[in-house]
Formats: sequence, structure tokens, C-alpha cells
Amino acid sequence: MIDLVIRGGQIIDGSGGEPTTGDVAIDAGRIVEVGARCTLSARREFSADGAYVTPGFVDIHTHYDAQVLWDPLVSPSSEHGVTSVVIGNCGLGLAPVRTPDRPVLKRLLGGVEDIPEKTLDEGIRWSWEDYPDYLDALNATPRSVEVGALVGHAALRVYAMGAERAFCDAARPDEIAEMADRLRQALAAGALGLSTSRSRLDRDCDGRPTPSCFALDAEFDALADVLGEEDRGVIELSFQGSAGDDPDALEGELAWMRDFAARAKRPVTFGLAQLDSCPDRWKLAYDRALDARAAGIELRPQTLGRMQSVLVGLQTVHPFAYRPSYLALGDLPLSDRVRRLRDPGLRQRILSETPLPAPENDPFSALFDYEGERVFPLEAVPDYEPGPERSLAALARRESRSEIEVLYDLLLEDEGQALLLHAVANYSEGDHGVAYEMLNHPCSLLGLGDGGAHCGLICDASVPTFLLTHWSRDRSRGPRFPIEWMVHKQTAETAALFGLNDRGLLRAGLRADINVIDFSRLQLERPRVVHDLPAAGRRLVQGARGYVATFVAGQMTRENGRDTGARPGGLARAEAH
Repeated sequence: MIDLVIRGGQIIDGSGGEPTTGDVAIDAGRIVEVGARCTLSARREFSADGAYVTPGFVDIHTHYDAQVLWDPLVSPSSEHGVTSVVIGNCGLGLAPVRTPDRPVLKRLLGGVEDIPEKTLDEGIRWSWEDYPDYLDALNATPRSVEVGALVGHAALRVYAMGAERAFCDAARPDEIAEMADRLRQALAAGALGLSTSRSRLDRDCDGRPTPSCFALDAEFDALADVLGEEDRGVIELSFQGSAGDDPDALEGELAWMRDFAARAKRPVTFGLAQLDSCPDRWKLAYDRALDARAAGIELRPQTLGRMQSVLVGLQTVHPFAYRPSYLALGDLPLSDRVRRLRDPGLRQRILSETPLPAPENDPFSALFDYEGERVFPLEAVPDYEPGPERSLAALARRESRSEIEVLYDLLLEDEGQALLLHAVANYSEGDHGVAYEMLNHPCSLLGLGDGGAHCGLICDASVPTFLLTHWSRDRSRGPRFPIEWMVHKQTAETAALFGLNDRGLLRAGLRADINVIDFSRLQLERPRVVHDLPAAGRRLVQGARGYVATFVAGQMTRENGRDTGARPGGLARAEAH
């Protein structure tokens, strides 16, 4: 008698092969049989008739480092079929750490990833110093998804060098040896690899560039040697100029990445987007990745698979924030602010005012200057590939009004909860042509959802649902991808690269991390702002309809969009290759 049989679904097993009708049998958290007809007796049967049965999605680029310690749901990712998340990206992390340096790592995570400092103060309960103890703390925290962790280079530097020198100096040989030892210890305990950042736009709450910016070749070489000697782990990084601040740096950074990957004998993956400052430079990265692959070196650019956008709204970011008459509203509750903003006299004053200079420590002040051609109203069913005819500029032209007037009025809709998309990357000539090319490239890797980060500006953790609905069903502006290919890209492919060899496929012996999806009903909901972080911190969340059930280690964690209360998620540990 086994635990469970999921019967009669269209099985998309994660390999990229076409769906087949059949059953999936599960016992003790593992798949025991996948086939046309399972004859094993089970304590429970679950009907998947008319639905797809897929592996659980593996989201490799999140910043839930702190959130996984207080949020057992790890939302909103768990609402989108994600059963495993990877934290510790972009050189960040919360271990190893000496007790006096805890605030340093907290302020670095909060500054780079725009997480409210009060939330981190209240939400993190420190109980570790070295990395193995940190992994034990992750494993001991009940949650509905599995969590795997990279070792953040910044934490290694602060631990080995002290907080003051880590943010400005090159490491001494003894400090490099300490970092190497700590990385080796972390890998032995199950860390998924190393992450680093060379971007000087990654800054802590005090405006200091992230410590890994100050690492020299000798330091990187030592860390690469550890990865090579241990024969495990992936290297994830944010490269210099990745945000478009130094377009000319890409050629040199790609050469450096190739050398790093070759020395470590491990894959290097990095986020990549099409940027206005260098609209064709992304192609160079893919060309270099293909050249490296021919030489047996893995460079894997990560793509989001859609335009990268900031959500504009009265509760997020908007261009009236520094106009004097808006500032005078202070911290009024949203309902009171909306009531005041509807006053015709105040409306006219705000529209006619020149904004005051944004504070120097506001990293998002540039977002207050926007192009109306790249701002789009967000409907109840979100469209992430809106045509130019739906832009704010087009709407203003049709109404013979200024863009700023139209935007003001749109922000007041839905009692001030309306949101608009401001496309900041991957939006070329009004469609997803560039996103398609990136996805279709043999070296591409799905990532950059950034769950847990920039929680008051973006909500891209919902992208697993988007990838299925848009690219395999709804897209009308160009070619699509077969659903079995899109499932493969966010299950077997991501799991394998990160050494999570016990998941990502529906195969006997592997973990029973499984989604049952009613594809005809699968649909993203509109993002919304909530204040459910510790200390009433603000964040954006986004749900979905059409997930019939999600299983983690054979336990149903969600059913028809609702949390079941099951908490089978532990620590996802990498395996040696």
C-alpha cells in the first residue's frame, strides 16, 4: 500500500518530451512509478483528468534570504507552482557572519534588494555564525517549499576581513585563505555554489558598493579553485555594467567570466537584459556563451522571459512623489490621499508644479522620469506584451490630453490601487521579439524573477505562470513555444545546472514535487500591494488561478489556490557531479 496515486493526467515529465496520459505513484515523498496505468494500491487517489501533471518548478534566482525565515508559504512563489527556490544570489547572503556584523549583512541585503530595514530588523532571528549552522536553521524552519542556498561572496569578505576593510580594500593572503576555507565548508554542508557581484550599483543602505566589488583576481582565483577541487556548485554573478551603467564593460566582463568558469570547471550564470543604453549588446553575451560552450565552458545568461517592468502606482513609485503639493499630503492613508487628490484645485496645482530634487539616497529617482510610450495600464487580466497602441502616450493622443494628466487620473482608479507597467528592459519595438530570441537561444537559462526583492516596485516572482500561459497558449504577436519545452526550461534544466539531481523530472526514485494544472483555466491575477511583512512592511504580491494542486515531497501544499497547511519543505542540498 503506497501513499498516493495521481491518476489520469496529461504527464509532462520535465524532459521536454510530448505529454502522455498516465498515472504517477508516490510513496514516502518519492515517485515510485510513472506510467500509462499504475496498478499499485494507494491510501489516496487524486484525479488529474483533463489536467497537466508536471514537476514542480525550480526558481533559481530569488532573494528570499530573510523571508524564508518568517514566511512558511514563501509567497508569492508558492502560488505559481514553485516547489524549490534558490537564495543567496548576487553576492548576498546572511552567513557566515560574526555576531557584531549581523547588521552589516542585513543593511547590505536591504539596500541592494530594496527590502524595508524595519522588516529585516523584526523578521530575522539570528541563530548561526558559520554556514553549516545557517543551513541547519533553514532546514529546521517549516515551510511549503524547498530552499537551496548559494554562498554570498560579500558575507565571506565581511567574515574574513571585518566590516570596515571588506567595503574598500583588497584581501590579504590570509584573508583569502579564510574565505576559501569557509566556502569549502559551506559546499561540504550542501551549499549550491558561490554568488558574487561586480556591479557598483549594488549598494547597502549607507550607499556603499557591495564588498565583492573590491575583490582582485587572486581572491577570485582562490574561490574558483575551491569549486574546482570540490567538483560541485554553480557560480552566479552580477557583472559590472549589468544595469546599463557601463555598456563598454561587457566585452571584458565576458572574458573574465569565461576565465573564471574555466578555472573553476563549473558553470557561470548571470542575469542579462536588453537595455536602452546598449540595445544590441545582449547579443554579444549570447555569442560569447556559445563560443565558450564549444570549448567545454558553460556560460549561461539568465533571462526573465518577458519585459522587465516597474509597477507604477500611488503605493509604489510615481512621478508626483516629489511635487510640493503631493509631499504636503505626508503619510495620509491611501483612502484619504485619494479623496484629496480628486479635488480639482489640488489636481491642477500638482500637475503644474516642478518636482523637487529627489534625495541622493533614493535609488529609484530615475524612475520618476519616464517615457509615455513605455507605460501601460494594467488590467484585471495582466498583459505583459502590450502593443504600442495601449501605451499611456497613445491613450493621451486619443484623448487629446497630456500624458501627465492621463497618468494622474489613472492612478486614482480602483480607489488608488491601480497599477501601471513601466517597461524598463526587454521591450523592443513594442513586442517580445527580444525576449523570444533570448528564450530560444541554446545557452539561455530561466531566472531573474527576484522573488523577495524590490518588494515595493516589482512582482516578477509570478513569471512561472506567465511563461506557461503567454508563451505556450496566449501569445498573438509572434511565435510560441510548446508547453513541454517551457516546462522543461523551469524544471529539469534549472534543477540540473544547480546540482539538484533529485528533482525536476517525473521519474521513479526522484522527489515527488509535482504540479497538477488546469491549463485551460491557468491565468495570472493582477498584482496588488499588501502590508504583511514584519513591521507591517509593504510588498507586491500576485496570485494565479488554474493550479489544481501542488505537491512537495508527496504532500499536497496547495489545492485550488489555497494553502493546505502542509509544511514538507526543507533544505535543498547540492550533489557532487
